[in-house]
Amino acid sequence: MKAQFKLFIISLLSVMLIACSTNNPTSTSLPKQEFRRNAQQQVAFEVDTLLNNAPTEMGWWGVKIQYANSGEVVYERNPAKLFMPASNMKMYTTAAALCLLGPQYRYETDFVTNGSIDKDGVLHGDLIVKGSGDPSWSWRFFDKNYDSVMVYFVDSLKARGITRIDGDIIGDDNVFDDESLGYGWSWDDETYYYAAQLSGLSYSENYIDYILTPDSVSLGNPVIIEGHPQTSYMNLRNDLVTVSSDTSTEWDYGRKRGTNDAWFEGDYRRETGESEKTITIHNPTLFTVHVLKERLADYGIAVTGNPVDGDDLADSVDYAATQRLFTYKSHPLSDIISKVNRPSQNFIAESLQKTLGTEFGEEGSSRQGRKVQMALFDSLGMDTKNLKLRDGSGLSRHNLVSPNTSISLLQIMWEHPLRSYYIESFPLSGVTGTIRKRALGTSAEGNVRAKTGTIGYVRALSGFTWTQSGAPIIFSIMVNHYTIPTWKVNLVLDQIMAKLSDLE
Repeated sequence: MKAQFKLFIISLLSVMLIACSTNNPTSTSLPKQEFRRNAQQQVAFEVDTLLNNAPTEMGWWGVKIQYANSGEVVYERNPAKLFMPASNMKMYTTAAALCLLGPQYRYETDFVTNGSIDKDGVLHGDLIVKGSGDPSWSWRFFDKNYDSVMVYFVDSLKARGITRIDGDIIGDDNVFDDESLGYGWSWDDETYYYAAQLSGLSYSENYIDYILTPDSVSLGNPVIIEGHPQTSYMNLRNDLVTVSSDTSTEWDYGRKRGTNDAWFEGDYRRETGESEKTITIHNPTLFTVHVLKERLADYGIAVTGNPVDGDDLADSVDYAATQRLFTYKSHPLSDIISKVNRPSQNFIAESLQKTLGTEFGEEGSSRQGRKVQMALFDSLGMDTKNLKLRDGSGLSRHNLVSPNTSISLLQIMWEHPLRSYYIESFPLSGVTGTIRKRALGTSAEGNVRAKTGTIGYVRALSGFTWTQSGAPIIFSIMVNHYTIPTWKVNLVLDQIMAKLSDLE
């Protein structure tokens, strides 16, 4: 019986298999194209595969990509998780500054005196510079000329008939608080331009550029070091020696904390040629008025007194007892935010955040600026529960954002009346700023407006791109805690940019 039953079951299964394999004229077959991915699904699949195979096993990715006009999500990975954004934080700072201050906002710095000008043009009294927090007294705004803004000040004083100043040059930085560094900044970054001190009165972004030129004739001679702007403010020790190409070299530079004592030392190969290094200064307010006194002397206006930081005065300046000599107005904010986002400039971003505190908060501090930003973002409908602001530039490792939050910001700015100012302030792939050498030779070249972000073990890229048909796409991509060389991470980011730009 068992053998007969097994035979029956086998026969039954055979009949069923034959029936299943026989074409039924009344059945509806599924067309093959219904199993194929559409273009959007294909890009999502390719991005997912790219990230799955990325050599970042020790790190993690946060990604969100969506169409700007419809809000339709193309792809996401860990969109609600918190990441260190690095300089993607500047997107938040410049958005708030643009929305609240407006593209035509200009800083106004008053030059006043507590004295009087006699018939011979002698100013009997102090020249006082009342800082406004203006971060634009920099070569960056004057065709790479370090002295242009100072020459403007000299010419403005000459226009008032001033030939000599019998008094001090006083710098007033009280528009901002006295916190000279950002929240959580690393102490060992203080020498470098990206961690320059902050002040309500600043010049040359509070650092000095040094051009290093090896001695082309005699080995063993010191390297020629030329500072820009030219000033005696820094006490520079030069123990950097020119050596031959077959010499093992090691050289370094830095500044002693809390001082203006800096140094270059070591062996510098002649074949290295010219190079450039920057060193930040200590006390930006004193630096500014020190250089101003030097430039006045250079252009024929002697100053008998000293450069003075207003914080060192026994009494604060009584502006009711002064007279205004002239007011300097900065470049418009639309230009200033471009100088933040395209080269990713930390000092200007931090100044903007403190300016928000000055204009809309209780004081010119980063803390007040952050409160103003959060209030704005809340009013615009952004979900801020996954947004932790700690500075304006992203240098702090205490900033935390999610891809969802960054996409929300970019979506708000896409729909904002000032959209064009905001988007055009971002670097353009293959053309300007921090992505000028990125995505070359791909469809993404010249097609992506995006803000980069880089600190140790952190990379980010967020912004806007357009499909082949012109549809705008918003994206935010962050990776934290990777241990591979950054160029390998950039390669992944560039591939994603190209894939989005290739969409029909």
